[in-house]
Amino acid sequence: MTTIIASLAIAASLVTLAGLAAATLTSSGREQKDPSPIAIEEDDNPIPEAMAGLLDTASSLHGSIDTLAYEQSYEGTVYDKQAFVYVPDSYSPARPVNVLYLTHGWWGNAAGLAAGVAPVVDKLEASGEVSPTIVVFATYYPDRSFATDDYEDDYTLNRFFATTEIDTLISTVESRYTTFARGDLSDASLRASRRHRAFGGFSMGATTTWDVFALRPQYFYGYMPMAGESWIGHAEDADEERIGQLVTDGVLRAGYGPSDFRILASVGSEDPALWDMTPQLDELYQDYPDLMTESSLQVWIDDGEDHSMTSVCNQVAHNLPLLFPHS
Repeated sequence: MTTIIASLAIAASLVTLAGLAAATLTSSGREQKDPSPIAIEEDDNPIPEAMAGLLDTASSLHGSIDTLAYEQSYEGTVYDKQAFVYVPDSYSPARPVNVLYLTHGWWGNAAGLAAGVAPVVDKLEASGEVSPTIVVFATYYPDRSFATDDYEDDYTLNRFFATTEIDTLISTVESRYTTFARGDLSDASLRASRRHRAFGGFSMGATTTWDVFALRPQYFYGYMPMAGESWIGHAEDADEERIGQLVTDGVLRAGYGPSDFRILASVGSEDPALWDMTPQLDELYQDYPDLMTESSLQVWIDDGEDHSMTSVCNQVAHNLPLLFPHS
């Protein structure tokens, strides 16, 4: 395993995470993100810059970042992929740690997200604000050719990641590190250790997070959808009531109650994604008051911030200690 060091310039992160600067109204009445303010050339490849940033300032971390290679089959082709794993300085194979899986937004990449967020996690770990936690930064793109100039193209990949690739990633990560599954990757073991496993993402990564909650709740207790709403009813142009049904179906079928999961939704106060998230969150509170309580579904607004790496870092700093508080 190769240990890599991490950080990222804000300018690069704004490109790799891609911002929302406007919203347009669809025929269904739901506001959708308008990527047009983001200037992207088809041959742009932010990964070399993100990797350079990752290598540039890793020496400032108390912990380290490992690269983890794995293979993923998608539509008949096997892709060689990499995830980046933040490992706290306190990590020991003799003691299990929590695990948080994080993914980026449209046009983003795992290296850029790791470089921006890892120093925040490192600070939380060093200060003792969170229990020992590894953070896995992953991309839902099979390779860079899938990053198109239309952010709606991402949702097929978001859905695949939430329902299929996440299983590959869990197997790869949790056979390498000592999580609460303790190397036992059976369905029963992953279910039993779900309280120590969380998933989060930014923008279209948040859309992925809502799919994980809806479709893989048996393996995860915590969820951090940052600056993004659920698209689970996108194909059928679902209204908010139907989206609420689809989002909650998995936990209701599993018999979970409000103490069995925690969703920490967050967004900047100046982020247009707030306009997309609010109707869905209101619907969940209204239609499922016994399930979506103030404890199980919490919403935090990052005052004065927009769709940026700065806000992502603020949201992680706020949410992670609530997911995995120091014990």
